[in-house]
Amino acid sequence: MFDLVGLLHELVSSPWLWLVVFAVATLDALLPFMPSETTVVIVGVLIAPDPVRLALLVITAAAGAFAGDTISYVLGRRSGPRVLARIQRTERGRRAQSWAQQQLGRRGRLLIVFARYVPAGRFATMATAGALGFAPRWYLPPELLGVALWGTQAALIGFLGGSAFQDQPLLGMAASYSVVVGAVLVAGLVRALLTRSRHRRRARPAVAGRARRGADQLSRRSCDQPTSGARRPG
Repeated sequence: MFDLVGLLHELVSSPWLWLVVFAVATLDALLPFMPSETTVVIVGVLIAPDPVRLALLVITAAAGAFAGDTISYVLGRRSGPRVLARIQRTERGRRAQSWAQQQLGRRGRLLIVFARYVPAGRFATMATAGALGFAPRWYLPPELLGVALWGTQAALIGFLGGSAFQDQPLLGMAASYSVVVGAVLVAGLVRALLTRSRHRRRARPAVAGRARRGADQLSRRSCDQPTSGARRPG
């Protein structure tokens, strides 16, 4: 019978596994379809309950994410207009780049920390930051914090699932991935609610303004009309 569990544990013992983790985390910045977080979570399941390998996974994943982000940032600094033009070739890319530029102006470094959690936002954010001329000393501190947080949380999700199901790594993968999917759904719901709330706040002044203009028009019309008891000139 095919021993899937044995094969998975053999993969963990291979040094090529760490190169794969690094490469996927790097390429995810340039190719959004690369499953970087899924890869880190799965490896976290397989290495449990070894804390030394957990630390190695966090470092490898964070280093790969840092490499990918920095490549995007350097591309933006060195050939900003061309990179931005390439991003804006698709409707999704135009929305991502416009969103990144607006959010960089509003939230700055906070966006660098959390951009990797936004669909298609990682490359657009880093390249736009480079193209707009944000200095390396401004970019590096939030970037290092962001990749450290991302690598730690992704590895820990898998590690905890693997520790809970040491003899059944497939169940550990399922449990860990369900946590990832749940977090993505909750984040998307929160973002949608915040967007809806902002739209409502923006709409209220406009509605109030229209109401005031309507009331002013009615008031002027009533003033222009003669009263019922007034005599008309003969």
